[in-house]
Amino acid sequence: MRTDSFKVTMWALSAFALVFLASRFAVRLSTNGKIMANDYFLIAAIPLFLAGFALLQSSINPLYDTEGAFVSMPILQPTAATRRFVAAVELIWIAIYCVKFCYLASFKFYKPPYSYVDPLLTKYYWTTNGLCCAGFVFTIIQPIVLCQSPGSFDMPLWSKELTSVEQCRYVDGSDTRRWEIAVTTIDITTDLLVISIPFLLVCMANTVRSHTIVNLVFKSLSVFNIIVAAIRLAFQSTAKDHHIHYVTVTFLLVVEATVALIMASVSGYRVVFLEQLTAWLQRKDAAYSTHLTVRFPTVVGVGRGGAKNAKAAGPDSSS
Repeated sequence: MRTDSFKVTMWALSAFALVFLASRFAVRLSTNGKIMANDYFLIAAIPLFLAGFALLQSSINPLYDTEGAFVSMPILQPTAATRRFVAAVELIWIAIYCVKFCYLASFKFYKPPYSYVDPLLTKYYWTTNGLCCAGFVFTIIQPIVLCQSPGSFDMPLWSKELTSVEQCRYVDGSDTRRWEIAVTTIDITTDLLVISIPFLLVCMANTVRSHTIVNLVFKSLSVFNIIVAAIRLAFQSTAKDHHIHYVTVTFLLVVEATVALIMASVSGYRVVFLEQLTAWLQRKDAAYSTHLTVRFPTVVGVGRGGAKNAKAAGPDSSS
């Protein structure tokens, strides 16, 4: 993908994500009259998401140069853009984890009735929260470890000056596959843990089958994040070389962040969908009852004094 195509696609995806987020908040206000507690994670993710994309806009050109230079030059010197790239990756990852915590906060195991469902499930929920926090910390530390810039943090991100001690494994030809595999594996594992909670809740629920399926589908939309992360894991490097293709990795990270926000927005439509499903089932039951009434009508006999004595008639023998 060319640099211009990367940038256009990135901002087009961000526009889609913002539209879906606006629709989620509109649904919340129309159904509940207020923003729910877990929505604030998405509100926090919006400026992080946009700031990460803005920094990536100014640092993606040198990244393309770095990708091409690996063929002819084993080691490249880091530039000021590498610090902006690290900051962009950090912000995008924080936005992705905001979506994970949005899903976790929606289950409300911190108060009844969720906390009374099952003690083991409650412990599992809090264990999942702890593992997600640990994964978040590791993911945030990883870019700092790979691109150490001692003393450069006193300079603004848009500065063009370089430090003599700056060392960045993103551009110096180092083998960073283990780090990237670890981060992506943690990303997939935490999403699987988040999805497992609604699955366990559905298994314990005593609800209508159609409602159970709807709840499971809307609460498990993180599966699309897992698909994107798995694709990133598969295409981040090849067997012929020993470095990560950071253009591909970064683009798929942008896609994952966008998909995460869109799927979190779609999950907000669950209440509206359940209301429509309930109304459709009620109309279906009413139509079925009317069909039975027409097929097996009631014969009314009028007795002495005008009293009505009704008795059910059997099916017509001619039918």
